[in-house]
Amino acid sequence: MSAVSLKLSGIPVPSKSPQIAVVGAGIIGCAIAYNLALRGANVVLVEEGPEPGHGVTGRAFGWVNVINGTPDNSNYTLWRKAIDEYRRLETVLPEAFSSARRGSLIWETTPEETEQLFDLHHRAGEEVELVKRDVLREWEPCLRHPPEHAVYSPRDLALDPAQLAKTLAAAAVGAGASIRFAENVLAVETANGRATALLTSSGSIPADIVVLAAGAGVNKLAAGLGIDIGLETSPAALLRYACSIPVVSRIVCAPRIEIRQARDNTLFIAKSFVPDGTDDLPQRMAETMLSVLREELGVPDDVAILDARVGHRPIFADRMPRAGFLPQIEGLYVAVGHPGVILAPLLGRLAAQEILDGHETGLMAFLPN
Repeated sequence: MSAVSLKLSGIPVPSKSPQIAVVGAGIIGCAIAYNLALRGANVVLVEEGPEPGHGVTGRAFGWVNVINGTPDNSNYTLWRKAIDEYRRLETVLPEAFSSARRGSLIWETTPEETEQLFDLHHRAGEEVELVKRDVLREWEPCLRHPPEHAVYSPRDLALDPAQLAKTLAAAAVGAGASIRFAENVLAVETANGRATALLTSSGSIPADIVVLAAGAGVNKLAAGLGIDIGLETSPAALLRYACSIPVVSRIVCAPRIEIRQARDNTLFIAKSFVPDGTDDLPQRMAETMLSVLREELGVPDDVAILDARVGHRPIFADRMPRAGFLPQIEGLYVAVGHPGVILAPLLGRLAAQEILDGHETGLMAFLPN
């Protein structure tokens, strides 16, 4: 092994550009592959699905924000950095944001609670406004029951997470990376306590460094090495509806509904999901929310359910992501956590800096021994 070290948390690697295998072409994996490829690393991105964003990324609502965070929490600070990272990404990959919509409107059950939400984030230094009912009627004329006032968060983005993953993957390929789709990763191969390859459904992929960015799938691969990273999953439903006309121009998050609309007029509703042991629960939720949709918004009669999908979001108990080398196996890196859509561009850059330069992300302190 070469004496030259890239200071990867004390892990020596070959002096040549390392061969890096990234597992998972969700939004985080694609962001990491993109940043590594830009730096000249030899990157292969391995995905079990047929395209980027096929897994939980494709079941994400696509709301990039800090308004859902709590000031003074560690994740709030991280989210604010992530929003700034999106601004930087937009300058270099503007095509990824061509269909994005900006701004969100949020209100609580009572005017007093809405004011408290505004005060909380305003005191934290966020760019928020308290918008009155007459302005809401002008901005969102299809609202049937506009509240007395709502919090407007202008820096928020509504975007298609799967499309962003595809754009990042394409840019990574343009920078020299390769992608292998429909390839199931069975295990991480090791030798002398170091990751050496990926064992996949079609053979072995040699690697100096293995990056586990496969969402909830990270658990199984880590467990195969005897490592418990403490990762859990939290299910959420994404309900899609066909609509023939524009209904909302911003994200609307109200007590009864959380909704955004794409440029093709497709409506997306996000809902928490608690399994009840039945297979048709997502469809029943979509039918219930269709009634709510008609009660809350002036939608046309032809609005119809497209599908209802459940995504199992990878999450840690402290609600912080993890990005760093696992101490048990040299050359084994993990990058996973919720909210992946918000954090992906930031984690992608930070992970590349740690892998190639040794600048630790500081996001591994809470892993169990």
